[in-house]
Amino acid sequence: MKSTVFSAVAVSIGYTLLGWDFTAVLEANLHMKKEFDLNNGPSTDGIILAVSVFGAIVITVFSGSLLDWLGRRAALIYSSLLLISGGLLMVWSPNIYILLLARLIVGSGSGLVFTCVPIYISETSPPSMRGSLGTMPQLMFFVGMVFSYSLIFWMTLISSPNWRIMIGAIFAPSMVYFTLLVFYLPESPRWLVSDGKISEARISLQWLRGKDDVSGEIALIADGMNMIMDTTVGGHAIGAVRSQSFLGTSTSQMSRHSTFYWHLSDPLVDLLGSIHESMSEQGAARNSYFPVFNSFNIVEEERLNEQTGDDSLQQTREAYSAEEGNNGENLQTSLLSQVTSAEVNDINTSFTSEGSSSYLRRHGTSTSGLAQDLISSLHDHDIEEDDEEIHGAALSSQPALGDMVNRGLHPFRQHMVRLSETADIKPKWRVLLQPGVRHALCYGMLIQALQQSAGISGLLQYNPQILEQVGVVSLFSDLGLDSHSTSILISALNALLMLPCITASMMLMDVCGRRALLLVSIPILILSVGTISFSNIVKMGSLAHGMLFQLSLTICFCSYVVGLGPIPNILCSEMFSTRARATCASFCSLAFWFGRLLSIYCFPVMLSTIGLTGACGIYAFVCCMVLLFVCLRVPETKGLPLELIAEIFKFSRQECL
Repeated sequence: MKSTVFSAVAVSIGYTLLGWDFTAVLEANLHMKKEFDLNNGPSTDGIILAVSVFGAIVITVFSGSLLDWLGRRAALIYSSLLLISGGLLMVWSPNIYILLLARLIVGSGSGLVFTCVPIYISETSPPSMRGSLGTMPQLMFFVGMVFSYSLIFWMTLISSPNWRIMIGAIFAPSMVYFTLLVFYLPESPRWLVSDGKISEARISLQWLRGKDDVSGEIALIADGMNMIMDTTVGGHAIGAVRSQSFLGTSTSQMSRHSTFYWHLSDPLVDLLGSIHESMSEQGAARNSYFPVFNSFNIVEEERLNEQTGDDSLQQTREAYSAEEGNNGENLQTSLLSQVTSAEVNDINTSFTSEGSSSYLRRHGTSTSGLAQDLISSLHDHDIEEDDEEIHGAALSSQPALGDMVNRGLHPFRQHMVRLSETADIKPKWRVLLQPGVRHALCYGMLIQALQQSAGISGLLQYNPQILEQVGVVSLFSDLGLDSHSTSILISALNALLMLPCITASMMLMDVCGRRALLLVSIPILILSVGTISFSNIVKMGSLAHGMLFQLSLTICFCSYVVGLGPIPNILCSEMFSTRARATCASFCSLAFWFGRLLSIYCFPVMLSTIGLTGACGIYAFVCCMVLLFVCLRVPETKGLPLELIAEIFKFSRQECL
């Protein structure tokens, strides 16, 4: 998985640029207002900062269509060009109008990066690493903050700091970002499959996974696109259930819990929780549900073949060879051959190309509760056929199928849609009207808006000014620096301290899960923000007040980057199907940017009116609302394939209608 990790790191450099600009623009405001003779006041600060956010909002409105039309990689390349051009304009900026135009361009590039990077990482990462790699942008964001604070601190030590360099220097790392995107980053395989480019998707996956055999993952992705349909033996896990779904029994089981919590909470939360509990019980030694698509490699087949003979392995290898020669029909033959081998040997293999439902049915017999209901129903029902998405002829005679019949086995498929280069399954706006998509979209937009309403981003951005206002800089008076330079240095140290916290979050994201980290970190966040407000009310010595405030602020930032900082973006990149992911993610990003716009405009006004005490009191209350929402409505998504997460959302809403 080295290539997968490399691609995640490379694409996350875009968030380093966001962190750089996030930190530098406020310090540059202090100097540009003097040069351009702007009116002093908190509203002026908010307006200048809001220009880039407005650019991000404008581009985000169209980002869903751009990502589906151009592709993830191309959209990222255009975002890097916007950041380069905006940075160069800011270095020049002879007047306020050119500066505002440059800020608008940089904001547009930032909006594309913010929306596209989590999508790209989620679509290229295996389930067992998706949470860790999805936290990478947050890590790189704070790396950018550290570099920006370091540059600003150095410039505050000189007599006349150049504010144009502070914000315009972003063009240099943007050029590095552009180079990595153009020459080293592959396109998202899921987008390539959705565009009908199966052979290119295979090449991309082979590079990302570091192996030649990726037919199983290609089959699962195509299954999620409804490109392989109409089965007679063992339905797909990715498809529409025609009749009673797994939530039928699950709902009756949950009705026994007639408590206030069960009336308010979403049944989906308990459903996915039960699935993960069963997965933990079954897969302590081996993940028997979703083993990261590693069962299709030749090494695994050779190990299994030692028990059953060499015939099935040779058949699989021949299918792989045929697959390389032809993209369409031979891919079908390859997948059918693999399924034949699995049925003939009847061994406990993991996740063959028959689809996840057949696998769950065969190997999940010891599960219980809601997870067993899911397994049973996903197997028992066929996939509902959508005539608009059929682009090939049914397979009537295949060597593998004939071989299965000769052996007295049930045929796995009677029909399969041809995976052609001309497949037209471009996302349509009507996808947003599906019950499961609406459900996930509401949750995604709400958690992004609540994240910004919690106000932690405002505390981060105005950290130097807050430290000066509270008097924390007096603790470091022995350094011989002025108060402003000291506040910049403390802010840089705070940002540097976030890096090990985010690293810990990356290590825990796929172990503890997203929901667990939120439920643990948000109460700590509430206590720390409340303590910040309390420390300004209670009278105490300057030393004690400064130490308590700095400790509370540090704990606040640390708890934020562990949970509420990175997880909303991860969830918003996981909850939607590939056809709807870009469009829905753009709506979630819109909620984020509108919340950000409100936060950066209101925070300086709140500081000048109700003070830091009142602002932190409001933020603590909002964090309580976030905790309640997470507890009742946010499900656990760790370790599950993206296609299955989207379908579970759909099934749960269909059952509630």
